[in-house]
Amino acid sequence: MAAPDGGGPAAPAAGAVAALAVLGIWLGLRLLLLAPVRGLARGLRAVRESRSAEAGLGTVASPLLGELPAECDALVTALRSTRREARKAAQAEAAHVDAQKAWLEAIVQGLSEGVFVCSPQHRIMLYNPAAVELVRAQDKVGLGRSLGDLVMLAPIRHSLNQLEQRHAEGPEAAREFSAPFLCTTVDGGRMLNGRMALLSDAAGAVTGYLVTLVDVSDDLALLAHGDGVRRALTRDLRGMVGNLRAAAETMVDYPAMAAERRAEFEKVVLDESRRISDKIDELGVEIRGHMLGRWPMADIHASDLARCVAQDLAESGIRASLVGIPLWLHGDSLSLIQAVEALIRRIAEETGARDFEIEPLLGDRRVYLDLVWAGAPVPEGLLESWLDMACSQESGGQRLRDILERHGSEPWSKATGRPGHALLRLPLLAPHRPQFVPSPKRLPPRPEFYDFGLMRAHLGDEALAARPLREIDFVVFDCEMTGLQPMRGDEIIQIGAVRILQNRVLTGEGREWLVNPGRPIPPGSIKFHGLTDADVAGAPPIAEVLPAFRDFVGAAVMVGHNVAFDMKFISLKEKAAGVRFDNPVLDTMLVSLMLDGEEEEHSLDALCDRYGITIAGRHTALGDTIGTAELLIRMIDRLEAKGLATFGAVMRESNMAADLRQRAAIVAHGQGAAG
Repeated sequence: MAAPDGGGPAAPAAGAVAALAVLGIWLGLRLLLLAPVRGLARGLRAVRESRSAEAGLGTVASPLLGELPAECDALVTALRSTRREARKAAQAEAAHVDAQKAWLEAIVQGLSEGVFVCSPQHRIMLYNPAAVELVRAQDKVGLGRSLGDLVMLAPIRHSLNQLEQRHAEGPEAAREFSAPFLCTTVDGGRMLNGRMALLSDAAGAVTGYLVTLVDVSDDLALLAHGDGVRRALTRDLRGMVGNLRAAAETMVDYPAMAAERRAEFEKVVLDESRRISDKIDELGVEIRGHMLGRWPMADIHASDLARCVAQDLAESGIRASLVGIPLWLHGDSLSLIQAVEALIRRIAEETGARDFEIEPLLGDRRVYLDLVWAGAPVPEGLLESWLDMACSQESGGQRLRDILERHGSEPWSKATGRPGHALLRLPLLAPHRPQFVPSPKRLPPRPEFYDFGLMRAHLGDEALAARPLREIDFVVFDCEMTGLQPMRGDEIIQIGAVRILQNRVLTGEGREWLVNPGRPIPPGSIKFHGLTDADVAGAPPIAEVLPAFRDFVGAAVMVGHNVAFDMKFISLKEKAAGVRFDNPVLDTMLVSLMLDGEEEEHSLDALCDRYGITIAGRHTALGDTIGTAELLIRMIDRLEAKGLATFGAVMRESNMAADLRQRAAIVAHGQGAAG
């Protein structure tokens, strides 16, 4: 009986050991499974929340999960295929609308007038490059921006009110739904003549308006000068002529007046005659100077002009060739070609010369066009007689003098430094473009478009926090610097920015500014962004760049990745630049932290890999900016899936994520210090 009594206590102990072993195995399996299961759950959640057809599950490998990761991956692949098919169907539905937009785009692009299409709240829905050149405020022009940032709105509001009243009266009013108006640019530098037309949908509701604008500043100046000439003729000259006439009539009526008295009247006649002559000369110079260049003109390359002249003269056996450095000049190309041809023909008839050189030369404020031949100079009197002859039958009877005066040209002839050769020199207008500097970068050849349904959206006075993310104007930006220490003298060397409107990245409105930091760029920084001292040598300083960037940002929400770093550099330069960036700011790094937690990596490279975004020009300001903008668009899908559809909700959650991250860092630092 002793054996059973002695084995009694061992049985519970063995059971306890077995239970602990089972518990240990269970805990071990749980630890081994926890990380891959959580990773799989995060990946599935990200795919579910994203609307992108490219969102993938990522790599989740664990032998303990068996076929589960592979089956989940297959499910994700099937979902991606379904999303692609849905996208293709949506694209097919939009094909007709896109064709209409392209048709409208081509028409607007070809117009020389500035064109703006706006919502009833004066938000820009469409614009063409001519409009940007007209208002001379590229950084303030953009889809969704206010037309009031560019031109004075009072005349536009008045015209819109008139047209809306006409529209309300119905078609029986039998009046056109368009109206002319005059307005000025915001800076008052230009007077614009505009015409407004209403836009309406199929139901007849007003959805916006279209305005065309033409610069009439010069025309108004011409009218003002015309008024000055009219006053001079009707007031100043009339008084002089009246004095002259009175003196002459007195001398005629009283022929026997004393010699001393007659001498006084003769002096009046002489003085007033001189004053009239001087005034006429003054008016002539004023009129001629003001009319100079009023004829429709454009910049012309001397090589094009010489080629046309040579082709036309070749039929007569006269050879003309361009020599020297080809230059630009300004004028009416057709009439100038006709004038040069006419002069060469007359010189050939007079001197018998058959070979001519056409050489453009730079003057102080003019471009000289020299016609050179072997022979004697043209006498001044003969040249003067040529100027009063008709230029050619094709010129419509215009005299050479008319054409040359239109271009401010008074020709003269003289001997050259080459023995036996002479020239006739034509001073011509200088071009508007630089002679030897490449033309400035043109605007994108195609204007941006997006859903015109936005014109039906009436912007209220709700707080920004209550606004849906998809309706917010964002400006995504990024800076490149000489280094990472703004308080130790590192400077911004490049800013890139792009706008997001109605959840669409407007790459056509992307901007990039180079900045001269005023200090050498360290080699360690160059290997990241590729910018050298030579690249920024001719760039403006940050005090000149920041105001342009501020105009581009406007009232938009500013977005960046790890944006506090960029804002620190900018804030240190605000006072010197005379600007302040008080816009709301959103950080995509904090949004990513809120969405996926600390377990995932939140660098821009990691996020672009995770969301299937390819950055062209990584580590350039504009390249990183466009990548961040695409990232924000994809994040908005996930935020909405989580019920965070407004700006306020996202800011509250992302601030909480930032606060938790900061506290975790403080705790970790404290534990390290204690250890």
